[in-house]
Amino acid sequence: MVGVPRSKRCQRCKRIKVKCDENWPTCTPCARAKVPCSGPVNLTKFISQNDHHAKRKNESKEAKAVAGTGIMAPAKTAIPETPSGNLESIRTQDLPGGATFGHFRLSEGPRKNLTTVADRVAARMVGYLAHDDAPWDMMASIGYSKHLPIRLAESAALRDTVALMCSAWSNYRRNLPANQVIDPNMYGKALRSLQRALNDRAEQLNCETLASATILARLELWFGTNRPHQMNHAEGIQALMLRRGPPSLEDDLDLQLALENHATLLTHWIVSGEENFYFSEPWAKVIQGSAPVLHKTVSSERRECYEIGYFFGFWPGLVQELRQLSNNPDIISQLEQATALQDRAADIEADVRAISEPITRRARREGRVVELPNPGFPVGSKFEFSSLDTMAFYLSYVMIRTVLNRVQYHAAAFLGIPDPLLTVEHRDICKQTWMCMPFVKGLGMMPAVSYATPLYLTYEGADEDEKEYLLDYIIEIATYKGRVSSDREAIERFVLNAAKALTGRSQFV
Repeated sequence: MVGVPRSKRCQRCKRIKVKCDENWPTCTPCARAKVPCSGPVNLTKFISQNDHHAKRKNESKEAKAVAGTGIMAPAKTAIPETPSGNLESIRTQDLPGGATFGHFRLSEGPRKNLTTVADRVAARMVGYLAHDDAPWDMMASIGYSKHLPIRLAESAALRDTVALMCSAWSNYRRNLPANQVIDPNMYGKALRSLQRALNDRAEQLNCETLASATILARLELWFGTNRPHQMNHAEGIQALMLRRGPPSLEDDLDLQLALENHATLLTHWIVSGEENFYFSEPWAKVIQGSAPVLHKTVSSERRECYEIGYFFGFWPGLVQELRQLSNNPDIISQLEQATALQDRAADIEADVRAISEPITRRARREGRVVELPNPGFPVGSKFEFSSLDTMAFYLSYVMIRTVLNRVQYHAAAFLGIPDPLLTVEHRDICKQTWMCMPFVKGLGMMPAVSYATPLYLTYEGADEDEKEYLLDYIIEIATYKGRVSSDREAIERFVLNAAKALTGRSQFV
């Protein structure tokens, strides 16, 4: 006979323990809360011959010995091909005795039922990654971003840092001032969670802990203003990476963090004079062996960015050699150092051009890089790009060529034989850099902040009109980050000092 229904309340009313008026299809409490209503649930029990365990009893009888054979025939429970919840079936295998073995993994995204804080943060992150403007969003385009949602449940530090990232993302898209983009309370919570993870031996070397520190460093770059709790995360990231060792090629997040942090650590190495450990073993072997993995997991345009990014690893070493050259009191030794440095920089530039020029020609031929007239711009023309990755590659290409050009030029100056061709080449590279700026500026302040360094490096190659334009651009970035001075001469001195320090001709002030 049919049993008596226990309740007709919808799932939400039952969960929050409120009276449901059963006004289907949407009850009044759900309508007021503006949430979907699950409708009535069918909790009717069907009882056959006063025994609702009949089927189970029959199955258990089958598990007994087959009459007259003495052979056990255990009941077999099949594993569903499509498991419920947040699991995906990888494979199933029948085992002796009638058992079944199933191998499952977590699905690529937040659970359907958002029951935890990690689930809700992951859902928000997935929403940002999937929005219409995501292909042109700097934060969404970071290599490791798409790997974060599925890892939030494994680390409170990563969960709180990604929550801060989503909050900053939302505030930036609302065009809030830079000093209001980062919520100080959420920032403090993320720092405390990261500190607890670093103090926990079970968590301190996890990939998720490194991801948390990496995100904080990136947020500081984009939105860092003169907050009292601002800190430099580069040293912590380097210490953590050295303790962890090279990335696992089987972990996409770990590999992407290593590749993205290379750019984060470059400035640290240039300022501190430390060596690039990516070029030492066992790091060099792992990074070089990552090419087959990247070929399967990232786009061809992103791989081009990583190819040119490899050559940036030589930058800190060239800067240190030029500084040593300037401080060498022995004239003969100084001349030998200058010759060796000039040859080394020229060899690196030849390798850069051998790899990058075919890529740039192909990009122009395919319409991924287009030159357009721009009468209001001192150079008179500008570049348009088909994607953020294409833009990042082109800017990286002209930026590393600027560095190599300046190192060769000043090494030649020590030898007393300045090369005029290097001056002509430098001017051409500077123009190509400036032609990217209108496009970068059109994407918003976040990309403008990210690509401020090429402006510093090329400022010396500008004429008076171009310098005024570049200085206005730099002041706009400084104003956004709350670091503005009314003295244009002081700002110009800062830019020139940065250009010299980045190419080994002085120290950072």
